[in-house]
Amino acid sequence: MKKLTIVLLSVVMLDALFSSCDNKQKKPPVDLKEQVVQNGEVSVPYSELGGVKTIPVKLNGVSMDMIFDTGCSGMSISLNELLTMQKNGKFSENDIVGITEATIADGSVVENGLINLHEVEIGGKDGIILHNVKASVALNQIAPILLGNGVIDAVASVEVDNINKIIKFKRR
Repeated sequence: MKKLTIVLLSVVMLDALFSSCDNKQKKPPVDLKEQVVQNGEVSVPYSELGGVKTIPVKLNGVSMDMIFDTGCSGMSISLNELLTMQKNGKFSENDIVGITEATIADGSVVENGLINLHEVEIGGKDGIILHNVKASVALNQIAPILLGNGVIDAVASVEVDNINKIIKFKRR
């Protein structure tokens, strides 16, 4: 556990050191104004990418598209998203919880970092906002980012409307 925490901290610190002179153009935040909120229901348009549905969310205020995955038990991000949050001042070493094990699609068990996300926003400021959500962090740059049952279970219901290409989240 201590070794994985040290690896996470080292990566975050090294990235901060090497990216301080970075002049790359930043992608503008996802516009969450497209979502419709009525009667406690948040309708979020989804995109299909490689056969999976992705929706725009904000993690600690940082916009990104996540795969809507009912087969995932929690929330999972890659090291790349963690570094993006860290670069934007939305993640610190105090947010590291420890390590966790995850069973991936091929049945093997991998060790991941475990962090606390202060805020998960689905559907904008008037949408679904969850606080202190635990997320696993895959220690590679290309792991998919998954919005799974850890978040889905926090709402009253979820409905996928394949005709209008929206996912409706109903508040508790």
